[in-house]
Amino acid sequence: MDHRVFITLLFVLSGTLNVLVIKWMNMQLVQGSDGKLHRFQHPVFLTLLMFLGEFLCFAVYKLIHALMSRRGHFDSEEDHILIRGSTEFQAFSMLLPSLLRSVASILLFTGLYLTYATSFQMLRGVALIFVGLFSTMYLNQTLTTRHWLAIFTMTCGIVDILALDVQRVEYDNQTLPHKDHNTILTGDLLIIVAEVLHGLQYVYEEKHLKASDLKPIQAAGWQGIFGIVITIVAASCLNFVPCVTPFNESSRGVFDDLGDIIPQLCNNTWLILALVGFTCSCAIYNCIGMSIAKFSSSGNRLLADGIRVYLIWAFVLFAEWEILNLVTLMGLIILQMGIMLFRQAIFLQWYRAALARWQRIRYMDLAADAGPTPSTQPADVV
Repeated sequence: MDHRVFITLLFVLSGTLNVLVIKWMNMQLVQGSDGKLHRFQHPVFLTLLMFLGEFLCFAVYKLIHALMSRRGHFDSEEDHILIRGSTEFQAFSMLLPSLLRSVASILLFTGLYLTYATSFQMLRGVALIFVGLFSTMYLNQTLTTRHWLAIFTMTCGIVDILALDVQRVEYDNQTLPHKDHNTILTGDLLIIVAEVLHGLQYVYEEKHLKASDLKPIQAAGWQGIFGIVITIVAASCLNFVPCVTPFNESSRGVFDDLGDIIPQLCNNTWLILALVGFTCSCAIYNCIGMSIAKFSSSGNRLLADGIRVYLIWAFVLFAEWEILNLVTLMGLIILQMGIMLFRQAIFLQWYRAALARWQRIRYMDLAADAGPTPSTQPADVV
């Protein structure tokens, strides 16, 4: 198997595992510090574990570098896609994307708690719109008519998904903590806001990864270090901020009650295994994502990320978490058409093939109307 195919497959599987594990944890009712049952909803704590997984990338990078230094294989680093790059690294260049990812992840985990797993992943495709817009500002790229048509198509798909989520909450609410229209619409809008931040983060990462030739695994590790510090500061604040429904699923009615975590983990040991798997999969997902952005583009990173929506659909239908809805499926098809049109995945080849076929037919018709081709040889002299 080609290493690029293997890396993309690993990227998709790890991202799929993240979404399904978080949604499963959100569905668990466990006893909190007040002795009552609460859903496991800790977006700040999950963000902290995500950055801890990225910090593991830094530890792995240091381990690989130490082993190669001991064996004197410095030149072999260029053969590894994850550690290939310049030895000069400015750590503070990863501070801004760490801040953007910290805020976006808290919003994403909150939105996933309030909405469907399939809607969560489909709405994440809106990040491609903002990547295209921010690329014109920071990467000197231009948007053609095809790009604007793709943005319009993706917007139509997003509107279809939002409209149907508000309607299907009446009969398809097994995985939802609250069965009202405002809650699920709030979750969907939080995801869209988070994707605006992700779009800026992806473009910033692509610019610095390519311009400075950074090593993806090293960059992911430093993002983990900065992200842990930023998230700890956020956790110390949000642990005391009182919230209203639907954000107060804790013993003290705050945004993220850290005092509930230990009692809930002690009452359900499966949550510990789920958190360990989530942390490890985040390390793989984010590191490979930065590698794709460096050696390809942020758009292709999102295109590969969009593949996991099919795996999530298959799992939630098999596990009977959600009901198959043809209108939602239509929104997914419209959204995917816009994504493919934006990335020239299929439609450009179809257009070029149709244009070449039309030109061949037109040339054959002109040749037939012109009659036999005159000879270019000189006439005989009489």
